[in-house]
Amino acid sequence: MVDHKPHILFVEDDVGKRYVIARQLRAAGFHIDEAETGEEGLAKIHKDHDVAILDMKLPDMYGWDVCRRIKSNPETAGVKVLELSATLATAEDRARGLQLGADAYLVHPVEMVELIASLGALIRLRQAERDKARAFEMFLATLGHDLRNPLSTIGTGLSLLAESPRNNESDRDIVMRLQRTLARMKRMIDQLVVFTQSMTDVVPVSRQRIELSTLCELVARDAAHGTERKLVLQLQPEAWINADVDKLNQLVDNLIGNAVRHGDGPITVRVARELRHVVLQVHNGGSPIAPDALATLFDPFKRANGRAGGFGLGLYIVDQIARVHDASVDVESTVETGTTFTVRFPLDVSAG
Repeated sequence: MVDHKPHILFVEDDVGKRYVIARQLRAAGFHIDEAETGEEGLAKIHKDHDVAILDMKLPDMYGWDVCRRIKSNPETAGVKVLELSATLATAEDRARGLQLGADAYLVHPVEMVELIASLGALIRLRQAERDKARAFEMFLATLGHDLRNPLSTIGTGLSLLAESPRNNESDRDIVMRLQRTLARMKRMIDQLVVFTQSMTDVVPVSRQRIELSTLCELVARDAAHGTERKLVLQLQPEAWINADVDKLNQLVDNLIGNAVRHGDGPITVRVARELRHVVLQVHNGGSPIAPDALATLFDPFKRANGRAGGFGLGLYIVDQIARVHDASVDVESTVETGTTFTVRFPLDVSAG
C-alpha cells in the first residue's frame, strides 16, 4: 500500500520534547522520522520528505547549519525547512534563520494547532512545486517525442533526394546542408530529452563495454562534415570503459560541438589510458572562458562567453552524462594554452 501521509523529518535532541511533539503529529496524520543530532538528520533526510523540523541548538551544530546543508544538496533542496527554538527567539534570530534558507521559523512554546497549520502551509507549497516541475517535465518529454516523428519523415525524404541521379552539384549541396540542419535539430531534441531525465531523477543508462578511442574516431568523423576546422585525433587504443553508447556519443559530440562554436584553430581530441582511468580531452584555441563564467559553465541554459546558439544545455548534458558514468569533468582555459575539457572515466579492467 502506498503511504500518502506527509513525510516529516523531526530533528530534536531533547528526547521528552521530541516524543511529545512527534506523537501528536503522528496522531494528526503525519509520517514522522526522528533524529537526535544534525548529522543524524542529514543522514536520514531524502528527497521524499516534505518538511524538516529543526531544533536550533543541536549537540553538534546549529539548526541553520543543517538547513544550509539540506538546501545546498540538489537531492534535498526542495524539502521545506521549519526551524524551532526556545532560546534563539528574538526577531533578529528569526530573521537570520529565514535569511539563511529556512522556510518558516517558530518559537517554543508553540501551540500544536499553529505547528500543524504551519506544516500544512509548507506541505502545500512543496506539492505545488512538485506539480509545476512535473508539468514542465511532461512538456519537455512530449515535445521531444512529438518532434521525432516528423523529423524522421524529413530524414527519409532527404535520403531519397540525395540518391537521385538527376541531382546537379547545386542540388547535392542543398541536400547536404539540409541533412546537416536535420542532424543539428535531432541533437537539440536529444539535449532536451536528457535534460528532462536529469530533472526527474537521474539519466538512465544501458551500459556495455566500449572502446572509447574507436567511439571518438567515429564521432569526430561525423563532426568533421559540419565544420571547416581541422580535427586532430590522438587516440590511444585499448581505452575500455563500461558505458552507454548513445550517451557517450552525445557527450563527445557536445564537447566537439562546443569547441567548434566557441574556439579557433584546430580541435584536438585525445584519449589516453591511465592506471585506473580512461581520460578524454577536447582542446581548442581562441579566447579563453571568462573566469566569472567558469563557476556556472555546467549549469543549464548557460553559454560560454555569452554566445548565442542552441539551448545552452550542451555542457550541462556533458556533466550529467559524466556523473551517471561515475566520471569527472574539468576545464582549464587560459590565453596561453587555450581551452581543454577533461573527462576521466573509470577504466574497465575486465576488458584487458
